[in-house]
Amino acid sequence: MQFRHTYTAGREAVVRHELERNISDYVKETFPDAHRLYSKKTSSTNKGQVRQDWRNIINKDGQEIHQIYIEMYKEMTDGDTFYVADVELTK
Repeated sequence: MQFRHTYTAGREAVVRHELERNISDYVKETFPDAHRLYSKKTSSTNKGQVRQDWRNIINKDGQEIHQIYIEMYKEMTDGDTFYVADVELTK
């Protein structure tokens, strides 16, 4: 699944937060028993241009029920810049 949000210079944290909310909503729709996402590991590659995040999906009992991999990066298309998050179910 891919999420895109228009990037505005100087507002990178706000854009990433919006993408995080979209991902959280997607996870809760896909897995109704999901309670929250717990960050397992975060790293950056290509001098910080690509952010990689592995998240555990936790149910209300505190048990891991699934895991997702998120890759966030900036992308230019037709003169516009977007912040993109690719989300993949890994477990």
